[in-house]
Amino acid sequence: MSLWQICEDAFDPKKLNTQETVFTIGNGYFGTRGAFEEGYSGSEPATLIEGVFDNIPIGKEELANAPDWLSIKLFVNGERFRLDRGKILAYERILDMQTGVLSRTVSWESPTGIALRLKIERFASLADQHVGMIRYAVTSEGQDADLELWATLNTAVGNYEVLHFEPVDQSHMDDTLHWLQTETRHSKVQLVQTMSFVTQRQDFHKAILDSDIAPSFHLKGRLAAGDTLTTEKLVVMYTSRDGVEPRATAIERHLALLNEAAPEGSGSLYDRLLARSAEAWQDYWRASDIIIEGDDEAQCAVRYSIYQLRISAPVGDKRYSIAAKGLTGFGYHGHIFHDTEIFMLPFFIYTHPQVARDLLLYRYNLLPGARAKAASNGYEGAQYPWESTLDGDEATPEAIIHPESGEIIPVLNGHIELHITSSIAYAFWRYWHVTGDDEFMRDYGAEVLLSTAAFWASRAEQHPEHNDYEINGVIGPDEWHEHVNNNAFTNSMARWNIQAGLDALAWIKQTAPRKGQELTQRLRLDEQHLQHWQDVVARMRIPQDTETGLLEQFDGFFKLEPLDQSKYKDRTTSYQAILGMQGVQGHQIIKQADVLMLLTVLNSHFDLATKRTNWDYYYPITDHNYGSSLTPALHTILACEVGDIEAAYQLFMKGALVDLQNLRGNSPEGIHDACAGAVWQAVVFGFAGLRLDEDGPSTHPSWPDNWTRLAFNFFHAGKPISIDLHRPVS
Repeated sequence: MSLWQICEDAFDPKKLNTQETVFTIGNGYFGTRGAFEEGYSGSEPATLIEGVFDNIPIGKEELANAPDWLSIKLFVNGERFRLDRGKILAYERILDMQTGVLSRTVSWESPTGIALRLKIERFASLADQHVGMIRYAVTSEGQDADLELWATLNTAVGNYEVLHFEPVDQSHMDDTLHWLQTETRHSKVQLVQTMSFVTQRQDFHKAILDSDIAPSFHLKGRLAAGDTLTTEKLVVMYTSRDGVEPRATAIERHLALLNEAAPEGSGSLYDRLLARSAEAWQDYWRASDIIIEGDDEAQCAVRYSIYQLRISAPVGDKRYSIAAKGLTGFGYHGHIFHDTEIFMLPFFIYTHPQVARDLLLYRYNLLPGARAKAASNGYEGAQYPWESTLDGDEATPEAIIHPESGEIIPVLNGHIELHITSSIAYAFWRYWHVTGDDEFMRDYGAEVLLSTAAFWASRAEQHPEHNDYEINGVIGPDEWHEHVNNNAFTNSMARWNIQAGLDALAWIKQTAPRKGQELTQRLRLDEQHLQHWQDVVARMRIPQDTETGLLEQFDGFFKLEPLDQSKYKDRTTSYQAILGMQGVQGHQIIKQADVLMLLTVLNSHFDLATKRTNWDYYYPITDHNYGSSLTPALHTILACEVGDIEAAYQLFMKGALVDLQNLRGNSPEGIHDACAGAVWQAVVFGFAGLRLDEDGPSTHPSWPDNWTRLAFNFFHAGKPISIDLHRPVS
């Protein structure tokens, strides 16, 4: 098996929706799940376009499932080809991550005994993000057969039961192409899709069917035994968000592709467009690839994570970011969390800094909404929403159905999970630290750091007796404990954020005095405010034993009842599902890294002894299997530092295989994109031990069993750097 391929050698209907997620193709503008062209009962086909939202009753809005461009239905002697009919004689599906091509080969026997071989390929162009294409080849393996193919744009798809797009207009141009114009029901985003369906064979009759809900091309003819019919379906998509008139632009682009002069020997249109897309993928992989020698499973899984990060990242659009599930499924409705800044963004900062810059500008552009949220809660500065979409307003639902217990539960995250604000500030600082992009910090980053610092300084409460500052009534990264006081991660990151604001202000006053004065006046940063900031930094309460260095996750955590995990060795669900919402809050069991996340994010602020002390305490009481998908790979970094390489590798593989093996049972809802980013960090900052300090980059490798080589590329201060580590021969 190629180390660039994800392969499926048998069809299992029980894994249908999981594999639809796994085999998603995309380019950052749109993502298309790995549904079959012919359809299947229970399938969840979806094409999600970045930033195209429509309203929902709970959770504000969600990415709207666009009309399905994949549909090609095949009939042989009147019998429809489907995998739940007839016999599957052979089956193979391959995602080639190096080129972004999804291919499927099926040998199938119809109910009346006609044997066919199908080879179907598709890709979303990385060279032209508005283009998707399918090559569909049918071979008769035993006898002559009458074939019919229907290629369709199908509007009868939705986000589960909710249909967001409704037809506006539809027509065709001769027998060359169809165009379909639809519109989201509430947000009124216009989408135009154009479609052509061609074959070089002259003996197949072509017809065209207009329809507001399923415009189609029809091919009909007779296929001799041993002969092959090859067709190509080209689809072009534009929306009213693209800054163009979508119908005219889509039609013009489609006709230009069909009519362009083909260089001799360049192959069909499919071959030419694929070659351009593959070249764009090659450029991506040159900067992004990680080479692991000695562990094929890890190598392939790491590349899969890097592939997923690319197909979910909007390129050149500063109005949207990367959702928790990217463009691969309906989970979390396409909302943006701090998953992007803490888990995914480091990959882009180090390998594709321009993409990282755009992702940060999404947050900068939503400052007005963050300021409005802070003001509505009675605070200064900017408080970012826990979930966001396009306008910066809070998009977290007030209640959800618990995915494990089925009970309706209130969702407090939008009200009291505050640490996303410091996570975003930290991402701006980290981008600046790695890239040296002073212009960005001057024009955008400093304002974010100052605005978020102002929020934290106003949110902290002075305790009249303890002579310190507290942040009470929050949810920390461990979301199983709510309404806690002085969460160590939240307080420490708030303190860091305020100090970073002070440092940014001092820097900008020195390097860009006019900009510094403008920010000081506009944000009303008088001397009294700044002195208060300094006081909060100096006296922020951080619950930590000064002798041992052990941090208490929040006030009173150590007084909670320990949980005897040996009683639950055979469990298949999380401790929250087992103990209940209230029960889990009374125990020392946590969903995901909280204190250990702090030691990882602010890595240089803690010595090795402190890291080991906290690792020994918190690692055993974290639900690594069913808590959060964010836990395993991020823990790897700290495990490498404290020398527990066996645990580091086990955790790393849990993260790397989370979707490829559906380890948490929820991959049908979409890829765990934050986990994909954490996997990259686990390799680069964990096993390779990459660090940046005043002297520049350095590595301190930790070698899992069998790993013999680890190589990757990154940018530092605008300069490309290649790291190629070889395990010492013992």
